[in-house]
Amino acid sequence: MRCTFRFTAIFLLTSCLTAGSLAQSPPPDNPPRVSPESGFVSTSKYTNAFFGFSLPLPKTSGFPSFSEFQQSFQGDSSPDFLFGLKSLSTNYVGSKVRLTLLTVTAERSASNSEDEARKAASGPKGRSVTQIRIDGKEFWKSEFHEKTPEGKIRSVVYATTLNGYVLRLDIGSFDWKLTGQLQHCVEAITFFDPLKAKEMAGSDSLIYRPAVSQSANSAAIPPGSRMGLLNEGVISGNTYTNDALGFEYELPAAWVINDKATLDSTMKTGHQFADGYTRSAVRGHELFEECVRVLLFVTKHPEGAKIEELNPLVYVIAADPACFPNAQFPASVIDHDGMRQAARQLTGSFAGTPFVAKWEDSSVNASAVQGHLMLDVSGSLAVDSLSRKLPLNVFTSCVFTETKGYWVAWGFESGSLEGLEKLKKARSVLFHPHR
Repeated sequence: MRCTFRFTAIFLLTSCLTAGSLAQSPPPDNPPRVSPESGFVSTSKYTNAFFGFSLPLPKTSGFPSFSEFQQSFQGDSSPDFLFGLKSLSTNYVGSKVRLTLLTVTAERSASNSEDEARKAASGPKGRSVTQIRIDGKEFWKSEFHEKTPEGKIRSVVYATTLNGYVLRLDIGSFDWKLTGQLQHCVEAITFFDPLKAKEMAGSDSLIYRPAVSQSANSAAIPPGSRMGLLNEGVISGNTYTNDALGFEYELPAAWVINDKATLDSTMKTGHQFADGYTRSAVRGHELFEECVRVLLFVTKHPEGAKIEELNPLVYVIAADPACFPNAQFPASVIDHDGMRQAARQLTGSFAGTPFVAKWEDSSVNASAVQGHLMLDVSGSLAVDSLSRKLPLNVFTSCVFTETKGYWVAWGFESGSLEGLEKLKKARSVLFHPHR
């Protein structure tokens, strides 16, 4: 088998990186300063660590599904934005897109009185309110309808005083069923001691924070300049450890650890093959050389061995995020829109390349692993073979996260879907507790 296939595997991860399908890392566990925005999120609930409450999230198995929504307020007197959900749906004739929003905000209270919460719920128009109890807390609630050119909007506002703030939850939707679904979630909020927030959030949650832009200091560092200084890690027995990136990985038993010379030869041949076809491949080669580093490259059989099947492989790649300023990141484990966008960018990045005849059944999933947001982009493709009349089927999976300021990707490749699933199930990554 020509090593062209091996370059295909490396090219896949490069395309994943340039497509922006990498996840932002959550901040370290137990942040030293807890602010109103501090919290956790999982696929089932949002938990606030400052006020001490958990908000159940609507199930996303049906359509339309909910995704994360973030909003910025301007001015010192503006409320703090804590969390938000959005959903886009169409009306009955499918001609208009309808928006559903849930926002959670907190504003400093002047008197910490029920009157402030009542005024927050009634709004500037002084709408009528009712008082309800949610898990033992007194809330004020208002419901109203507004006619717009797009249709009638149903809005519901909840407000209470808590920890020196007025906590407010706003629901607005053209879809009354979705409004009711979100009301059910709000009225199922549970309160607890804020010190127990991490415990209440659950092991499948990730630390939540609003997206932040790159700092001026980090932006001043030339993209890719750090890659040459990155420690490549060490292998002891069946374990690969990289202290600089804060993780260790258990290798498949009895597999071949390819040295740098083998990797360089594979890359060189693959790049020569690619560069003769398209300018985009040349640009990808240059980007790879500058911004990406292969840390580990292991195969089931020695490279170059004469076998009829695809030689399964596992590899680890690190990249400098500064090289991908236009990357679109999923903001959290519930950012379904970001995940779908990442998948579209990934599949689109293969258009016109000589390696991929067709990308099929692309899927993207997110999970929480030891406090890290992991994004898994899997799919199948057909690779032209110079030694076979028919294309070779390849099944791949790229799993991404961020650690120590770098993007890290674990890649898996097999000639069958069953083989790929076995490789993924055997994946054993352990992140160091102090990262």
